[in-house]
Amino acid sequence: MNELKKEYFDICVIGAGHAGCEAALASARLGLKTALFTITLDGVANMPCNPSIGGTAKGHLVREIDALGGEMGKAADKTFLQSRILNRGKGPAVHSLRAQIDRVAYHNLMKHTIEKQDNLYLKQAEITDILFEGKRVVGVRTKLGTEYECKAAIIASGTYLNGMIHVGAVSYKSV
Repeated sequence: MNELKKEYFDICVIGAGHAGCEAALASARLGLKTALFTITLDGVANMPCNPSIGGTAKGHLVREIDALGGEMGKAADKTFLQSRILNRGKGPAVHSLRAQIDRVAYHNLMKHTIEKQDNLYLKQAEITDILFEGKRVVGVRTKLGTEYECKAAIIASGTYLNGMIHVGAVSYKSV
C-alpha cells in the first residue's frame, strides 16, 4: 500500500460560511498557503435561512469587514435584490440598512472568488480532529483519516455548531 504524502498549509480554515470564507480569503491574500474545508461544496457561503445581509448588528460587522478589504459586502452588492431601512420609527442611531440577496448567486460568486484566489485551496472534507504537538497545532484530520499539516487552524463552524440535522423524519445532533 502506498503511503499518502501529507499536504502542508500555513492555515487550515474549517467551515466555509461567511466567517470561514472571509478568514480564508484574508489569509491567502496575506500570502499564506490556505486550505478552506467544507463538508459540501454546495454549502460555500450558504444562506440557508434568511438571505439578507445587514441590519443593526450584522450590518455593522459587514461594514467593518468591507473596510478591511473583505468580500461579503462586495458580493452582497453584486447579488442584491432589494433593500430597506430598518427601525425607521425609532431614533436615527438605530436606523440600519438591510439588503435581501439572491442566495444562489451569492453562493456562486463567493465560491468562484475563493476558487480563483491565489494561495487558497478549497477542500471538500469533514474535519473531525485538530492535531497537536504539545500545545501547538500541527494539523487537522478528516473523517476519512486524511491528515493535513498546518501551523494554525481557524474554526468557523457557524450556525451548525451543536445544531440538529434533519433528514426526512430522522433527526440527530450535529457533533
